Amino acid sequence: MELLQIDKNKTGFLSDFASEVFIDYYNDLIGHEQAFYMADLFLSPEAIAKLIDQGAIFKMLMEKEQPTGFTEYIKEEERVFLSKLYVARNERSKGLGRILFEDCKRYALDNDIHKIYLTVNKYNTPSYEIYLHLGFKVIDAVVNNIGHGYVMDDYIMELEF
Repeated sequence: MELLQIDKNKTGFLSDFASEVFIDYYNDLIGHEQAFYMADLFLSPEAIAKLIDQGAIFKMLMEKEQPTGFTEYIKEEERVFLSKLYVARNERSKGLGRILFEDCKRYALDNDIHKIYLTVNKYNTPSYEIYLHLGFKVIDAVVNNIGHGYVMDDYIMELEF
């Protein structure tokens, strides 16, 4: 198992894998059209490169040179924003999400930060319950317009450690 940090030369590789995993995960939850729109908006090579330029860290979990999961996080003033954490369908329930989460937590501690926050779709019960299990607490709820008639209806959750 290898955790590979993605630089701007590998955005296409990450984009292909991340978009496929994202669409597969959200297809039933928000519908194929919105899932496809959001993957294009947030996970295109150009979007990933722009986020890297802004300081975001993207990592892919690799096993035998095959991607199994990915994450994105960024340091803010007093906390780290865990923007994305996804594991391929056939790789779930193997502890890979925990590996990705622990990497984000280690990054926070290395930067003397003791808070991580994230957004989770209000109807994404499996992920919501995992975050509760990890110690996250709901601190707010938001609805953000992302264009083309779509919104992200999320809880904001935070973990202090």
